[in-house]
Amino acid sequence: MSFQVPSSHVQHHGLPSSSRRYSSDASLVLVGFPGAGKKTLGIMAAVALRRRLVDFVAVFQQRHGMHPQAYIVSHGSERYRKLELEVTEEILREHRKGCVIVGLGWLASRQQQVLLEEFASCHPVLYIRRDRRDLQQLIATSQDKFERMWDAGNSFFESCSNLEFYNVTEGSTDEARSALPAYLKLKETERTFVRFLHRIWGREHLTRYSADPLSASYTYALQVPMACLEGPLESYEELENGADAINLKVELSEFHGRRPSESMARAVAMLRRHSRALVIVDIIPSSVPDILSYRKLLGMALRTIPDAITCSMAHGDDLAQEVAAAKGYIKAIATYHQEYSLARNETRPELFTFRQKAQSIGFDAIHITGESTAPGDSLHGISFPHTLAKDSLIPTIAYDTGLFGRTSVCLNPILSPVVLESMKPTGVTLREAEMAVSACFLRRRKRFGIFGQQLSHTLSPAMHNAAYAACGLPYTYGIAERERLSDIREILDDESYGGVAVSLPYKTEVLPYLDEISPEALDINAVNTVVLHQECQPNGVRKTIRKGYNTDYLGIKDCIYKHLSPANAIRDGSTALIIGAGGMAHAAIYACYQLGVRRICVYNRTLSNARRLVDYYREWVKSKDKAPLELTILSSADDPWPAHLRQPTVIVSCIPGQKCDIESSSALNIPDHWLQSRTGGVFVEVRPLYNHAKTFY
Repeated sequence: MSFQVPSSHVQHHGLPSSSRRYSSDASLVLVGFPGAGKKTLGIMAAVALRRRLVDFVAVFQQRHGMHPQAYIVSHGSERYRKLELEVTEEILREHRKGCVIVGLGWLASRQQQVLLEEFASCHPVLYIRRDRRDLQQLIATSQDKFERMWDAGNSFFESCSNLEFYNVTEGSTDEARSALPAYLKLKETERTFVRFLHRIWGREHLTRYSADPLSASYTYALQVPMACLEGPLESYEELENGADAINLKVELSEFHGRRPSESMARAVAMLRRHSRALVIVDIIPSSVPDILSYRKLLGMALRTIPDAITCSMAHGDDLAQEVAAAKGYIKAIATYHQEYSLARNETRPELFTFRQKAQSIGFDAIHITGESTAPGDSLHGISFPHTLAKDSLIPTIAYDTGLFGRTSVCLNPILSPVVLESMKPTGVTLREAEMAVSACFLRRRKRFGIFGQQLSHTLSPAMHNAAYAACGLPYTYGIAERERLSDIREILDDESYGGVAVSLPYKTEVLPYLDEISPEALDINAVNTVVLHQECQPNGVRKTIRKGYNTDYLGIKDCIYKHLSPANAIRDGSTALIIGAGGMAHAAIYACYQLGVRRICVYNRTLSNARRLVDYYREWVKSKDKAPLELTILSSADDPWPAHLRQPTVIVSCIPGQKCDIESSSALNIPDHWLQSRTGGVFVEVRPLYNHAKTFY
């Protein structure tokens, strides 16, 4: 590989000129060094986005009868460059929509750079980065030659792309993850890359089901200095500590004299890989104003598509307007810092002017900090931010820093900064912040529990109470084992309860007791979670609203997705087998449908129940005008697998629970002729702890 890039070439690290809101069917191009993983990621993208994969190498071979490398050996690089440019032009011209394009740039030239830059004006062109040490192992050459090639190639790919994804080498960061079975080695890469792809087009891709981080519900942002990610953390798992977001703290002064783009891309990738929380890139301006370097870092951050980015208003309105115009689907947070406490702003109009300006420019939130130097600042420092936020059209984050500012940090309701337990001396931990909120009676003490039959073996109370204690939440969790559903009224009418989990056999029967039911629970016709919250009526009377959800399907869906290897990624023709016909089988079919499976077989010992389940979903698809769903009943374990269907790569066993004695347990053997998928698949067994029924395969 060689690069014809002029020595005068400068990196395009400024803010993008377009908003990067691409057409929903705009083709995606992946570029990068050989060995970066473009082909593998391209296949993942094609499957996830339901698009055609266009490989430059395959097209070149089809046109000219040999591999590009072989052609260079036979005919020389000069002749090859001409053909390479022709094939590149053809691919970019004919595949502008609905494709994932890989393999461009074998002998990257200035002409190719111009073609890709033009394409990037209205299409996502993604630079796939990888650790240069891994690349050097794959590109056999001297250290000096590799460094020259890397510098030239990196400049080329940065200049002709508008996005960056850092492909983390499997097993390089975490011993537990490196112990994964071979067929799941690429699963984490697939998960993080698919999330990245969804963010390109601004599609919601929920990984957690908690409060909006920008809502005034006492949410938290874990502060992680980028320097911490450049060396090994004690455990990357500590990043998943319950915070709603992660603030990646990037110090502008850290990058004087060295290239920051690779470090930035890697840091964001590591956070994505090890946490489900939203990622906010927070670039800290240097003490000496350096608007050019700050602007470049903002541009680099936008290329990695974090969930949000901060922009200091201290560098002027022009830069702020550029960021607001270029952010695409990324949230932009305007920041302002003053060297005295917020308590001293009650008679000053500056912050109200700042708030108005940020709103008019198009920022999604404002973040204001002061410096507290005396204990007396605390109460005034708390009251003023609430006054500032009162008439704001966008969320307001405001608190004082420093030892005396910690009270305002705890009582700021939106994305308060918290630190890891290992960094406790530097700030407030999540547990400390939650305990402070509870101590001020700003978070009500609540009871939660599980309602149903046969609950003596459930682990729910132990798990929930341990989690409440770890997070500093003032909650308790208990058991309500009842033989009559009507007994649930005493819980639903008790204002001390915040919610209840509904277990067997009441998941469908509980529906008439509820005020609201989520769309998913209505579709499945079952509720396993009831959330209770108080609403003030127009007459001033407080009323308890009972809203039902179904989280069973979420658990099943998550288990399938996390353990289905990339080779078995769901695509057209994928088939699932559901064993059972009860409430969990309802949730399992819904989970498979949400994942994109459109061909499902159902097996149940009682044939009438299987028919009832299949009829329910056939009617559901018709009534909702949904994508077609083909359902097939297997009446016996002796039935052959339907010839027109692929062998199942997803099997979910939902055998109903039994009484808590081992003598009453039952077993089911899945016949071998239903287990002939050549690439394997995932088997999920859904049953409560007290159920001794087993499935053998």
